[in-house]
Formats: sequence, structure tokens, C-alpha cells
Amino acid sequence: MRRPELTVAVTLLALFVGMVAIASGYPAAARLMPLTIGIPAALLAVWEVQREWRAGRGGDHAGRRSRTGQAAGFAWFIAFVLAIAAGGFVIGGIAAVVLAQRFWLRESWRTALLGGLVAFVVLAGGIERGLGQPLFEGVATGWARGWLGL
Repeated sequence: MRRPELTVAVTLLALFVGMVAIASGYPAAARLMPLTIGIPAALLAVWEVQREWRAGRGGDHAGRRSRTGQAAGFAWFIAFVLAIAAGGFVIGGIAAVVLAQRFWLRESWRTALLGGLVAFVVLAGGIERGLGQPLFEGVATGWARGWLGL
């Protein structure tokens, strides 16, 4: 049985573990951002590998995503990337989280807005303010800032 979901999960796990291993050799000032992203991502990848492994051992195909579901997921991923490219990590990322949770995952507005709030706290509060790392502001955001003279 071919399990593309498990293959992707294992590949992402290897990528994130490799990123953390490489970043751990960087000087202290340079390793903060890769480790901030890499360690939680590796933990999530471990969880996803475990989830996909269990779905495959069950013997049924209930855990497998349909081709339509995979296409929808890929389309949402592209939309997420475009939102970040246009609005930056803070504005575009938060908007993408809220819209994906509400319309793709069909969560309630309350849950979607809570997801946006968590994204805001992590991105603006944790990374930009807490760690002092500026995030990409986005093409449209930069254009608007220049046009408005901000």
C-alpha cells in the first residue's frame, strides 16, 4: 500500500530535525530563529508521523485523504503563501489562519478568530517583539506604507 501522507510526514520530520541539527552549530545570535521555528516544527512532524503511522496500521482507508481533499489542501497552501507574500507574516498570516479555519476546516467564527489571535501572539508578540526579529511585511503592505507615507 502506498502511503504518500506518511512519506511526506517523514520527509518533513527529517528536514526539520536536520535544520535544528545544523542550526545548533551556528553562533548564538544566528541560531535563535532557526531553532525557534525548527524545534516546534519537528515536534509537530513527530506527531504527524505517529498519526499517519496509526492510520496506516488500522487496515482501513478512513485515514487517507481523497484526491479532492488533497487538491483542496494544496490550493489552500498556495492561498496561504500568496496571503503572506501580499500582506506579510503578521497581516497575511493571521488572515490566512482565520480564513482557512473558518472556510476550509469549517470551524466556528469563534474558533477561527481564536486561531488568528494565537497567530498574532506568536508572530507579532513572540517573534517580532519578544525575539526582536523583524518579519517580512509583504509586498502590498510595503507598497501601501510607501504610498501612504508611513
